[in-house]
Amino acid sequence: MSSTIATDPLSKPQTPRRRSAQIMKNLRAAVIHNHPIHYKHLLFQAMKEQQMDFVVLFQASQSSIRHEKLPLSQDLYRYRIAYDGPYETAPVLLRARWTWQALQQLSPDFLLISGYHAVECWSAWFWGALHRVPRLMWYESNEFDYKRYWFREIFKRLFLKGCRGAHVYGRSNKAYLAKLGMPAENITIKRAVVDIEKFDTPREDKSYRAGDQTRIIYVGRLAPEKNVPVLLRAFAGAVSALTASSRDATRSETAQNAPGQIQPWRTGMRLIIAGTGPDEAALKRQAIALGIAELVEFKGYIPQKDLGALYRQADFFILPSTREPWGLVALEAMLCRIPVIISTQCGCAADVVTTNTGWTFSPWNEKELQEILERLDSVSPAQLRGMGDAAHELASLYSADECASLVAQSLRGALGASPDPNGLSGAAYAG
Repeated sequence: MSSTIATDPLSKPQTPRRRSAQIMKNLRAAVIHNHPIHYKHLLFQAMKEQQMDFVVLFQASQSSIRHEKLPLSQDLYRYRIAYDGPYETAPVLLRARWTWQALQQLSPDFLLISGYHAVECWSAWFWGALHRVPRLMWYESNEFDYKRYWFREIFKRLFLKGCRGAHVYGRSNKAYLAKLGMPAENITIKRAVVDIEKFDTPREDKSYRAGDQTRIIYVGRLAPEKNVPVLLRAFAGAVSALTASSRDATRSETAQNAPGQIQPWRTGMRLIIAGTGPDEAALKRQAIALGIAELVEFKGYIPQKDLGALYRQADFFILPSTREPWGLVALEAMLCRIPVIISTQCGCAADVVTTNTGWTFSPWNEKELQEILERLDSVSPAQLRGMGDAAHELASLYSADECASLVAQSLRGALGASPDPNGLSGAAYAG
């Protein structure tokens, strides 16, 4: 039995963006998503504020690799949850069957499917094909994330052929989908979403090089794909090189130091590592072995509400991953007016790193990273502030409201909407 997903009336005067979003008010959508996550939570709220009529079909209530549970409420946006527990333990058959049954009950006019890698994505895709309901894909991966095999790519091409279009975070995501056969004009860069309210930093609230120190910060899981061992080795090499060239470091004094030990008073470089994960203990041992334990501060897990204050203590942000579909932490740091050093294997690198906002490097080229770290001490205070301002300006474009507006505009085109900004005309969808 079908049911209509109702929307709530706007409680405040409409802006031009809200008026343009009314194109979606007569269409009911179902969003297929794995589990609640902070940034999508913000996007869904913004989509509802722009009068989009939708329900999110979460496959699970949480993830085993996420520390914080979100305060979900039907007042924020409509949702259903298939499995009360971590997504990683949600039974495959339950997800497939539940998704199909939920779509049967909702009878939506179009589907937004988050990826094609999971069984629920294919369940929704086949349901849409059977009922002739338009499908659009939300996609966040890059060609370089994993080794690609031709027989798997065939299934991806099939999935994409059944979709009217796709919404992606950035240019590297778009390039991969285009290579898989989706016309570039059907792929919309909707941008990622950063929490503007939580991380936005006024210019007067950000200072640099407190105590004559240069602080570099990494925020993320301590897992193999994050490539933190290479960061530690490059940092140790940079500190050693800077110490050796210091006016205060004489050959005789260096010879008196304990073997392998770098004296912290010989350099102003510091590395802050915030996060936990399976590699944490090994990384702490590595820092000791490299002689940089006094220069590296392991902060452990930092709640979202406290991250902004930590970012603001730093002068540069680094993300050295060998595999990173996007890298939302980079946007958080940039909103805090911090220049960034981003691996070329991070999806965000092509979109957020310019000569004004930071540097990119190969995550497998330790020497290249070390040379970048060595140059940080020579960045003047004026240059540092200018780069921080440019980073902040760019990251400010990635708000939930902007993303929701781009989603609404692209859906209007993908679903063949009338150019009339006051609403949709025309096509009816079976189902």
